[in-house]
This record gives sequence, C-alpha cells and structure tokens, in this order.
Amino acid sequence: MKRLLLAGAAVVFMPAVATAQSAVTFDGTVSLGFSMSNVDLDPIGDFDLSGMTLELDTDIGLTDAFSVGLDFGLSANTVDVAGTDIDIDLMSLAIEPVYQFGNGAYAGVYYRMGDLDLSIGDIFGPINIGVDTESYGLFGGYEDGPIWVEAFIGTSDGEPEIPGGGIDIMDYGIAASYDINPDFDVFGSILRTDIDAGGADLALTAYSIGADYGFGNGLAVYGSVGLLDIDLGPLGDFDATGMTLGMSYDLSGMGSVPVVLNAEYSRTTVDLGGLGIDPEIDRFALGVTIPLGGGSSQPLNTNTGTARGDYRSAIAALVQSF
Repeated sequence: MKRLLLAGAAVVFMPAVATAQSAVTFDGTVSLGFSMSNVDLDPIGDFDLSGMTLELDTDIGLTDAFSVGLDFGLSANTVDVAGTDIDIDLMSLAIEPVYQFGNGAYAGVYYRMGDLDLSIGDIFGPINIGVDTESYGLFGGYEDGPIWVEAFIGTSDGEPEIPGGGIDIMDYGIAASYDINPDFDVFGSILRTDIDAGGADLALTAYSIGADYGFGNGLAVYGSVGLLDIDLGPLGDFDATGMTLGMSYDLSGMGSVPVVLNAEYSRTTVDLGGLGIDPEIDRFALGVTIPLGGGSSQPLNTNTGTARGDYRSAIAALVQSF
C-alpha cells in the first residue's frame, strides 16, 4: 500500500515537474484497474484470482528529435487456492530513450526491470519468494499517418538463478497498426522468447491481432484474439488461445476532466496435450484511465496490450494476461 501511495504521488507531480522546464514536453497516460479471474483446472477443481493495478506510461520530449519514455506498473493480486491465500505483487519500471529521424523513422533502446514478490500462507508460517528480472535491447520503427510498425530485439535475465547452470533468454518481435479511418483501426504483433536453460532449448511464441472502433460519441468497442505456443522441448508442446472483448466510454464530453472508463471480458483456453488437464481462464476487468498532457486515452489495464505491441517479451505478455 505504501508503494501504491508513493506511485500515486509521482503521477500527480510528474506533469508539473516536466512542464516547469519550458523546452520540455510531457505526454502520459495513467490507468487504475481491478480484475477478477476464475481458473478452472478440470477435473482437479478451480481457484479465483483478484487484483488491482496502477500503470503509468509517459513520454518526455527533451528536443524535437529526442525523447525519453518512462513507464511504471504496480499490481497486487491474491489467489485463493483451497482456502490458502497466495499474494502476488509485481512492480515494473521501464526507460526508453528514442531518437526521431524526421522522416517517420525512429530508433531507441529499452531497459525494463521487474520485482515479483510471492507470499504463500501456510500452517507452518508464510513462505516468501522474490524474483527480480531485467530486460534490455534495441528497437526501431516507422510511423507516418495511419501506419505504424516497430521491431525489437533484446535479452532478459533474472535472480535468483537456477542451480546447475545459467539461463540465456533472447526476446524479439514485431508489431504494427493501421488506421482504416479516424474511428476504426486494426493492430497485431508477433513475439518470440527463446530460452537456453542448461542446454535445454525452450521457446514461447505469441501471435495476436485486434481492432477497436469508436462510435464518435465517446463510446468505443475493442477486442483481440491470440495464440501462445509454448515449446518445452522434451516435456512437450502446449498451446493457449485467448479472446478479449471490451468497451470504453470517454467522459471528457461531460466535463472538463478527461476520464475514460472501460470494462472487458477475456477467456483463455490452454491445451496441455495428454496431461488430462484443460485449464480455462475467465477474466473480468474494470478500469479508469486519465490522459496527461497530450497523452493517449487508451486504457492500459487491457488484455489487448499484446496485440497493440505493449510488451517486448512473450513471458511478460503471458504474465500480464492474468
């Protein structure tokens, strides 16, 4: 809770700090979300997961050609498994310096860190597990009028390391969008994460496509479909298919404060081959989004983020989908 309050204070004061320098421009988006998920592990049983998220995406323009993206995320989740509560807290911070070449092309570098804390209630006392991750790499793209396309390549690592050898993780992918008209646009992405764990080659590949449509009165609908292929080498090849449908409403026409409300439903089905378990995940999410400066009003707490190209790791896309 203390970290949540500190993050909220940063959201309030960051625009003022940025605009205090006349040469600096500031755009941003902040979303507060709540979600509830039911995971059905037929025939074993099911469990519930609930959580809250605070997400902030910003872009600070230092010159006409050079800007720095600063993103922050905080989520607090609770899983109820057979009467035992498991608390999962995730904090992420990213920085992305970008250079615009003036012809629509741009290039930059990214660095993202994540702090995952897992606390399991137990009759012998709580069990606490912490995992720190880092991702960094290069990206480049082109944006002109209705067209946007971006590709990236990078690497990830984490602590604690698995005993018996190191793990090499390579991330790469491409995302694109096209505005068919001012009210209708389509988007999609392909993400790939290759993992070399002590000589064992593992891979996750995510394919996703989506669209959104605005009715011109503040109301918009959006959705996406996706496939995640998980190749665990000798352990088998598993697939997960997902679908998200959502609706948002922009309240800026009713007052001076720009606020966007959104609600969505997601369903994910996992095929675990011959293990005899077919997990199904139903997720409901609500959110409040506020654009800062000239920032986007697109909600950040949405499962269409993978299709929109918000992630630079197939593992990150998988974690965020819950």
